[in-house]
Amino acid sequence: MNSNAVLERHPELYFSDGDIVLAVKQADSPPQWSEYPAKYTLFRVHKFLLKHHSAPFANFLADANAAPAEIYDGVPLAEMHGDRAEDFALLLNYLYNPSSLVSKRNDPNTPLTVSGAVRLADKYLIEPLHRCLVQQVIDDWPVTLDEYDVKQGEIESLRLVAVTNDNFKYTPYGGRLSDVIPEPASAILFAQEFGCPQILRAAYYRLSLIPVSSDWSSTAQHDAVARWSILDKDSLLRCMHGSQEITRYRPPVFAFMADPCIEEFYVHGETGSPCYEFIARLFDIVFDQIHPMTRPDPLRFLTKCLDFYKMSELSKEEFPDGLCVDCEETLREELVSERKKVWAMLPRWFKLE
Repeated sequence: MNSNAVLERHPELYFSDGDIVLAVKQADSPPQWSEYPAKYTLFRVHKFLLKHHSAPFANFLADANAAPAEIYDGVPLAEMHGDRAEDFALLLNYLYNPSSLVSKRNDPNTPLTVSGAVRLADKYLIEPLHRCLVQQVIDDWPVTLDEYDVKQGEIESLRLVAVTNDNFKYTPYGGRLSDVIPEPASAILFAQEFGCPQILRAAYYRLSLIPVSSDWSSTAQHDAVARWSILDKDSLLRCMHGSQEITRYRPPVFAFMADPCIEEFYVHGETGSPCYEFIARLFDIVFDQIHPMTRPDPLRFLTKCLDFYKMSELSKEEFPDGLCVDCEETLREELVSERKKVWAMLPRWFKLE
């Protein structure tokens, strides 16, 4: 190690009774060709603990013992080439204090924060650490439609409270809605690298609801934003495919009508079928009259259709006959069923299959 290097002891992971010091370069350390000295974080730890958890560590320490070692603070000093101090600290924290790795729920930074440590866990074959960190990311994302609805309900409730209460703060320092909800772009890259495809359906769908102009640098307080700029070409293409399918989606009117009314339509045509006209108008209202800043959201739109009798455009004045009893029952049942079908189609829409 260069004698001019800047050495900083880690405040918690430098144990006075440790029998080896590991020097790990900091993420902001100047490059080798720089005139400025490299910056290292020093971890004084116990060999037995590293050997117990990791065969690669055991081999590394055996090699270090066999070679003449640099001495620091009375014990051997070894440099961990290719590792980052911030990630290495997470790894050591897991070995010494596993409970310290419990992350804040719905933290948008979790995938970025733990990615480096997961790579280290793979490098040093510490499978329990890999599982622990990957599970933290998985836990923030819904896997089923019911879980998605719960998550969306939480987000909408949070936004409603913030919009209607001037004293409400998303974080102790004010913050934005996006500072307290999972962020989809980083979750997508994490899932694709570390093998948790079960979160991709919800992450891509959530991403499709966010305009490209709403990048992470946006100061929008109550709207979701995403780290669009970090996505690779393949991920962007998947999102474009899915967004295109979502925009094209329109529920077929006949699927929401009772059989007798479908037969009536074929006999008398559209004008002779009040139920067809009613349901067609319902879908026009919900799916076509979208605010310019609103992204198509079929899961939400189908739920909104359940409140059809609250819509002034479908009042008794506009549709005196309303819906027949059979079509009303069919409509409600099929709207619930159609949401499940849309959820099932998302992997195909986003080219995840």
